[in-house]
Amino acid sequence: MKKYYWIIIVLVIIGAYFILTQSKAVEYVELNADRPVKGNPEASVVLVEYSDFQCPACGAAQAIVSQVLEKYIDKIKFEYHHFPLTSIHKNAYRVAEAAECAGDQKKFWEYHDLLYTHQENLQLTDLENYVQQINIDLELWNDCMSTHAKKYAIDKDISDAKIQNINSTPTFFLNGQKVADWRNLLDMVQALVEPLVPLQNNQGPLEEVNED
Repeated sequence: MKKYYWIIIVLVIIGAYFILTQSKAVEYVELNADRPVKGNPEASVVLVEYSDFQCPACGAAQAIVSQVLEKYIDKIKFEYHHFPLTSIHKNAYRVAEAAECAGDQKKFWEYHDLLYTHQENLQLTDLENYVQQINIDLELWNDCMSTHAKKYAIDKDISDAKIQNINSTPTFFLNGQKVADWRNLLDMVQALVEPLVPLQNNQGPLEEVNED
């Protein structure tokens, strides 16, 4: 009889744990935020980046992106998409999840900047430390991470990247056209935002009028 009593207690504990964890995951999903966008949402110039937080070249590209946004923040829409190269960057997927979880608390870009500033330190303890630096609710962020609530968003970006035959990072698209060399981004954006005005002097020099 005593044996069955302990079995019942164990089953109750397991059942309670299952209910709590499932309800917690469902409760968290309701906090989903919009995908990360910076600049003017209505801008006609759209810059899209597919990137990997652990990729050194992506880190280098951020300096150019920052220049573009600093100069044209009100004239450009910048979209960040994830393409973690997990075959060579073992932490990349988890870091992408961490950024998205920060985004659920409206802190994606602050977290994004910290990750690229500290690319050499992307272990779980580092990720938690960055959360605390920008005043994110750590418990809520941990809930997001443990339930993999943002997996769908990252997997959607990866799927879209593969459809577009992207195989490296960073990859940029400017108004739908793939950018061959991201180092030229500032000039390319400037050409779209500030096009040269052609000279309107086709009628030749004005004739001098005599007022006799």
